[in-house]
Amino acid sequence: MTEPTHRERNAMMIAKIRETEPQPCTEGRHVLRVLCVPGRRTGTPREVPLAVTQLDGQRYVCSPSRRRDWTANLLAAGACRIEQDPGRTYRAELVETDIGATVLATYLGNVRPGGANMWPFPKDAPASVIREHLTEVAVIRLIPA
Repeated sequence: MTEPTHRERNAMMIAKIRETEPQPCTEGRHVLRVLCVPGRRTGTPREVPLAVTQLDGQRYVCSPSRRRDWTANLLAAGACRIEQDPGRTYRAELVETDIGATVLATYLGNVRPGGANMWPFPKDAPASVIREHLTEVAVIRLIPA
């Protein structure tokens, strides 16, 4: 049996998110959501399953690389929708400050073992180490528009 492709894994995760009751956002934790963002070349809506982390009442998404398609699309579009928040649009703001490092440390602290191997630092890295990588990874604040 062959390993599912990245697209197949995303499609399975999107289906799983859609078939379960959305968990409420909780301070210091993340919830799974389907983010909808226009493609940067075509403008065609793209759906991606993501963990949305809440810290200090703000919502964030994190990416281990700004070159990932969803990350580049979100940064180019500057806005997105979250499928589980119908009718609401979010403005996207890149966070490259100590707050971003704290958000990412919080997110990684909640990720299951083995789920954080794509980051350029260990899962248990302190915010001071994460801070050094904020120009290559992405921490994006989602601000209700």
